[in-house]
Amino acid sequence: MADIVKALYNCAFTVWNALMKIAMTLFTTSPKLAGGGTPYSTVHAFYNAIADATVPIATVFFIIAIYKTVVSAPPGQQAQRFLQDALRYCIILYIAANMWSIMGYIIDFTDGITGKISATSGYTLSVSGDMESIIDSCLELPSFELSGEWLEKFWSTIGCSLLFLIGGIVLLFIMVASCLSIISSAFQRILKPLMILPFAGIAIALGAGGHDISRSLLTYIKTFFGFCISGALMVVAVKTGVSLCTNLVNFNLAGASNVYKCILITVQMAITPIVISGLVKGSDAITSRMF
Repeated sequence: MADIVKALYNCAFTVWNALMKIAMTLFTTSPKLAGGGTPYSTVHAFYNAIADATVPIATVFFIIAIYKTVVSAPPGQQAQRFLQDALRYCIILYIAANMWSIMGYIIDFTDGITGKISATSGYTLSVSGDMESIIDSCLELPSFELSGEWLEKFWSTIGCSLLFLIGGIVLLFIMVASCLSIISSAFQRILKPLMILPFAGIAIALGAGGHDISRSLLTYIKTFFGFCISGALMVVAVKTGVSLCTNLVNFNLAGASNVYKCILITVQMAITPIVISGLVKGSDAITSRMF
């Protein structure tokens, strides 16, 4: 029975390691190269279609800025205000003409950070030697003898076997569900920057409308950078989560009953994927607070 239980728990960790390998690949995949570069090319076509509206939008907001700041300004400051708005307008037109390249540089920069982080430590999980020894001791059948103590140990072993089997099935389900959640976040991490990338021209055009409206450009760039760097945060969440939970979650089982050991071991194994899944899902919220 001990071999069956170990095989079940090892199966759960094998599923985790296999699916996390897919997730780590997605974390480190550049939005430029995802899907062979086809999604990026499609987004570029969308960007080019919307880019034609950049100059008209920027011109309209430039006129609005002139009306708000120049006309309402004192006569001695009108020329200065006009030059400031005109300079901003020219800078925005220059940036708009190179916006696609600028966004590409941001993607390359964040990809470099993610690649450096992913090269450190590991993300795999396995049944430790201590856990195997506890499983062996809990599931070891007592030597047969006609006594009440033997009967008590026998039923305790049977109960531990059932608990371990149920715990292994639950752990396998948790591993699969957590990994699918992490992989879903990894896919979204690639798609989110691609979703807002076609509208970069509109975001830069709004900057011609003065200080208040130009905040939309800063917000857009911060959001785009946050989506791109979220892959690095997810890698950090997985690797630090594996390291922390593996070394921190270590219950003191000295003197505990076998049934108590069965429950705590399963809980200990299940904590890591649950915590990591929650951290990865919350990476967007962490990124938004960072920037």
